[in-house]
Amino acid sequence: MVKPGELVDIVELSPLTLADRRTYNLLIANAWERIGEPIVHRIAKSALKGTHQGNERIEASLLRLMGTIAIVTIRKSGKSYKRRVQLLGPSDESLEKDGFLHYRIPEELIEILRNSEVYARLKTQVMYCFESKYALCLYEMIERRIGLEYKQTEEFTIEELRGLLNVPAGKLERFADLNKYCLKVAVEEINKLCPFYVDFTPIKKGRKVERIALHWFPKTSSGKRDAQSLIDQHSVVRRAKMRGLAAELPVLVDFSVPAER
Repeated sequence: MVKPGELVDIVELSPLTLADRRTYNLLIANAWERIGEPIVHRIAKSALKGTHQGNERIEASLLRLMGTIAIVTIRKSGKSYKRRVQLLGPSDESLEKDGFLHYRIPEELIEILRNSEVYARLKTQVMYCFESKYALCLYEMIERRIGLEYKQTEEFTIEELRGLLNVPAGKLERFADLNKYCLKVAVEEINKLCPFYVDFTPIKKGRKVERIALHWFPKTSSGKRDAQSLIDQHSVVRRAKMRGLAAELPVLVDFSVPAER
């Protein structure tokens, strides 16, 4: 899956759910080959089922995506600007259970995508393994940066990082809470599932944390194999291993075969 780097570091005015972000990533990936053209794209609804339990949840995600305004940093004539734009344009959804979804990418977003120079390669298989939306946001951020030469760290203010990880306003306002319920959760999932390690270092002024340093570096070959092995596990086993529990798969009984006496 290829998603333009400019769409990774966005700040959503109305934070999206984990399923919403997965859906949007799939829509971008599906449209990618013709992303620069002002056309109506088409995707099978079945391709989106992995992100939802049913069609009603697909509709709910589409409505949230269409109603979400994102702030994207762009460059014009050598100067930086903030662009406010909808993430998703009009869409037509087939009423048939296994029909198609037709959708448009807003023209203002197409301009950004057409001129995109930085790409984040998001792996669908990994994306479905995340249980926290903060982990998915962080994964997107790191995939954009992992290929940068001579750079393995970047500093952010608390507010910048909250925006990039899409922490809702009024939630996790104390750094202790942000660290426990957002940063540590995201780091733990990333370090177990991805081909790279990531960490945060608080930067204090006096006793107050004012900035956060984000660090990332690739894993060794064995570390990458371990991460892929975890991804390939049954979801029940994978969740248990990520939580440090013993996994028990359900026992399937074939009632068509008479039991031995």
